[in-house]
Amino acid sequence: MFRAFFALVSFLCPEERDHYRFKAHLKHIMNQSRIALTSGALVKAEGIVTLDQNIFVADTKDGGLREWLLHIPAWEGQSKGQSKEIPEGVPYAATAATMSNKTSSDVLQCTCHCEGVSFAISRPKPESSALHANWSDSLVPYFDNASGNGGDAKWWICANGTKYLATVCACKSCRLGSGYDLQFWLFCPEVNIQKTNGDPIDFEMGTLQRYHSSPGVSREFCKVCGATVFWRSDERPGFVDVSFGLLNADSGARAEEWVEWCSKRVSFLEFAQNRALVESVSAGLKEWATREKKHIW
Repeated sequence: MFRAFFALVSFLCPEERDHYRFKAHLKHIMNQSRIALTSGALVKAEGIVTLDQNIFVADTKDGGLREWLLHIPAWEGQSKGQSKEIPEGVPYAATAATMSNKTSSDVLQCTCHCEGVSFAISRPKPESSALHANWSDSLVPYFDNASGNGGDAKWWICANGTKYLATVCACKSCRLGSGYDLQFWLFCPEVNIQKTNGDPIDFEMGTLQRYHSSPGVSREFCKVCGATVFWRSDERPGFVDVSFGLLNADSGARAEEWVEWCSKRVSFLEFAQNRALVESVSAGLKEWATREKKHIW
C-alpha cells in the first residue's frame, strides 16, 4: 500500500517470485464510495472497459495522450463539473509544437512518485551507437520473422543523433507487470543513464527492486510506490527500456524535445487484451503524427 495523497491510497500486489517482490497496481481508493481499478489487471476487459474520458490533462503540460484521443471527452482536472472541459476534437497544448523543438537541456531528470528512485538521462553520444540490437516490435513486428537487424541499423537513435525512440507497448507481460493496458517506453543505451550525481547507473540503487518476468528478462520497479522503472533483456545487452512516466521533461509528458514517438504501430498489438481500447490509441497516435507532420517511424 502506498499513500500518494491524503485521500488517495494505491494498493499493490506483493507476490513473491524468484525471491523478489513483484508489484502491480491493482486499485486506488479515491474516497469511501469510489474505487478505481486498473484495467490491465482484469482477467477480461474487452467489451467491459472503454475509453470514456481523459482527466487531469493540464498536469501533462503538452496535452499528453489527449493529442492522440481527440474523440473522447477531456478535462483539465477532475471530470465533468469539476474542471474546465477541453472541446472535442481540439488539441490541448497550443504551444506544444514550439516546446517540442526545445533541445537546450543536455540532461533529463527522472524520478518515481516517492522519489526513492532518481536518475538522469543524457543526450546520445558516439558510444550510444556502438551497440547492436534486433528491431523493436514497434518497427518490425515479431511475427514477420524479420526482426534480426542484419543491417545493424541504430533504430533507437533519432533526429540526427539528438533524440531517442519512444514506443507504446501492449504485450501481456507489460500489461500484467504494470497493471495497465498500455506501457510507454523510451529505448536508451545504458551508457546514457546515470545516477543524479553523475555516477554510472546502479540497478540496486535506492528503492529499486527486481522481478524476472520471463527467462533472461528483468523488470525493475520501486518497492515503495510501485512505479515501473526499467525493462532489460539478456538478448539486448547494454540497453535499457525506461518507463516514460518517470521523465521530467520541460515540454511535458510526451517529452518531445528528447524523443520521437514510434507511430507506425503499438508494439505487440496482437497481444492486446482490450483490442478496441488499444486500437483506438494506435489510430490516434498515427493521426497525430500525420496531423503534426511528425517523422513516421
